[in-house]
Amino acid sequence: MAYMMKFPRHLTKLGGETMEKNNGKIIAIVALVVAVVALSIGFAAFADQLTIDGQAKAAAQADPFDDSTNGLAYLSTSPKCYVTGDNNKTSITGANVGTASGDAWSGISVPLNATNPSVTCEAVVENKTSYTAYLTGISSNKGLECSSTGANATTNASNVCAGAQVVVKVGDNAADTLTITNASNSNTSTAGSIAASTGTATVTVTISYDSSALTDEDVTITLPTITHSYSSAR
Repeated sequence: MAYMMKFPRHLTKLGGETMEKNNGKIIAIVALVVAVVALSIGFAAFADQLTIDGQAKAAAQADPFDDSTNGLAYLSTSPKCYVTGDNNKTSITGANVGTASGDAWSGISVPLNATNPSVTCEAVVENKTSYTAYLTGISSNKGLECSSTGANATTNASNVCAGAQVVVKVGDNAADTLTITNASNSNTSTAGSIAASTGTATVTVTISYDSSALTDEDVTITLPTITHSYSSAR
């Protein structure tokens, strides 16, 4: 006789509900894990950094020394020429003091002879800027050039040029002096300066020759371009 084991109905139902509840819990846990993983991936993918970069430049002002009215310039009324050593600085007849304006003093022409073998011309430079003008050097672009006319032009020019010279002095400091003969020359002395706001310096040009030089015609001595340079910084 075969026996079938029967379980009470309430036990069978209880077991089925228990398994269903357990399966539901497992599914819920798995779904939660997936959601956390997905959330983590989302945060990692949307990271970023923002940066700031750049520069600024402070522009230099226009060069105040180049201002012909309120900069560093020759006083137009200041040029004069006189016999070297004349403390009264009496004007020489027949001399042309030239034109002084802005950065240039040009057109100087003076007579030399046995009586007056040396003539000095001067002009004043004024500094109207708010910066001290420091001398950075004096130079000539070439030496003296002499020329004459007539059959003995070459000999006459050579004789006069051999003993001719020009001495340029800027201000009161003896170190700021340049001597020019028949070759170019320069002086890099930086001792001199012109004070800011209406400070001045006198520039002298002394032209001389050896009056015993043999010549039967007039000789013209041509000066080179002479430059005295300044800077706002030393």
